[in-house]
Amino acid sequence: MKSHDLAQFVFNNSILNLPQIDEVIKAARSSNPSLAAAALFLQFVSVDELDGTDDDSVKSLLTPKQLSRISELKDGKSLNFAQALVDMKIVDFARLEKIFDQYNNLEIPPVESALTTYYETFKKRYDVDFPFAVEIVRSFHSFLSETLDTSIVILPSHIREDKQKPGASVKIDGEIPAVVALYAEESIFIKLAARYDSYVEMSEDANDAVAELLNVFTGQFTVNIAVRRGLEEVPEPPRCGNIFNNLDGIAMISDFGTFYVYIGKDEIFDKR
Repeated sequence: MKSHDLAQFVFNNSILNLPQIDEVIKAARSSNPSLAAAALFLQFVSVDELDGTDDDSVKSLLTPKQLSRISELKDGKSLNFAQALVDMKIVDFARLEKIFDQYNNLEIPPVESALTTYYETFKKRYDVDFPFAVEIVRSFHSFLSETLDTSIVILPSHIREDKQKPGASVKIDGEIPAVVALYAEESIFIKLAARYDSYVEMSEDANDAVAELLNVFTGQFTVNIAVRRGLEEVPEPPRCGNIFNNLDGIAMISDFGTFYVYIGKDEIFDKR
């Protein structure tokens, strides 16, 4: 089990505001999730059962199978975010348990809920299938969280980008064509690229690194979509360029800053 969207749930439900979310996301990168937080998250124990929060006392309450599932969960970012909430004394374990209960009983995933504010944006375009776009963004959110080692929160659609920004894109061609682009202010773009490829030092390096990141994601996504839905989709070679106008991109905040994801139908950059 891998989970990356607890931070999105906390933001969606106004448990924390944007400045607070920003601080916790940054702290979460270096947090060390405890066994108690993991066991509460998976609802293996309750706060009332915890005699203490040290790993040895919690371990005595768990079966080998439960410990194995906790090990899998630690690959996600939700636990890091949850532990940061506790470490920063924003919540105690009793409050954390209540947050986990709400989160685990959701009918609509947090990322999908966040994207409803972008529905009108997609509707205006008339050129992209909204359910397919949501599927891409949900997959991309998880991929980026894991690959870039950060919690990521989708911000409301009124967050606008009004400066020239470098970016890269890949077109997924097939039965439901779509262009997936990622862009940000130059300093953030370089940080994002360097997180993916430690050899990145300047904007030229960043273009290639982000293009490769998109290549990897779209390659994985098209394989998964073919297996699950039988759709024959093929990613084209990536393109790079500068965004000179507002593309109504989906704003996302991470521990290194805010970047934007664009989903459309037509290419937005000329061939390299």
